[in-house]
Amino acid sequence: MNNPILNSFEELENCYDQLMSWCDVLQAIADFLPCHIDEGLCGRISGGLIPLLLTTHQLEERSISPALRLIMQVEELADARERRHAGRLFDHDAAQHVVFTLETLSEGRCRLSWEAVGYQLRLFFCSLRRHIKSEREIIRLLQRAMEDEPASRSPNMTAQTETV
Repeated sequence: MNNPILNSFEELENCYDQLMSWCDVLQAIADFLPCHIDEGLCGRISGGLIPLLLTTHQLEERSISPALRLIMQVEELADARERRHAGRLFDHDAAQHVVFTLETLSEGRCRLSWEAVGYQLRLFFCSLRRHIKSEREIIRLLQRAMEDEPASRSPNMTAQTETV
């Protein structure tokens, strides 16, 4: 049986892999500042980072959030969802700052010191790596719980019965 939640997990993994690759690139930029800034690379990251992050967050909301009940007690769910939402807001805000900095760097008009740019990039990619690591652990727990859960109680079946 084709489970849309498990398919969403695969899509999420693809998003996470791309984000982790961009974290590696941002780390290389931060490590080698002040160096020549590749305008094309900055443009690709600037143009794609926020849409990829939003897609990732939407997939997390659609696939992970509804299934959290499989691994958490009811009284934990609201706090967990709140923390996860706050984390996504932080990631989005930090990504907007990184995009602005990359754009101004590539145009040669960045007003931040090299140390400040490096710090900003590191703050973002370290935070994003932690977020991805945490979400991947949640996915592993959910996959394990789905394997243990009888088919009649899986999130996919619950969602199907709720729409009938």
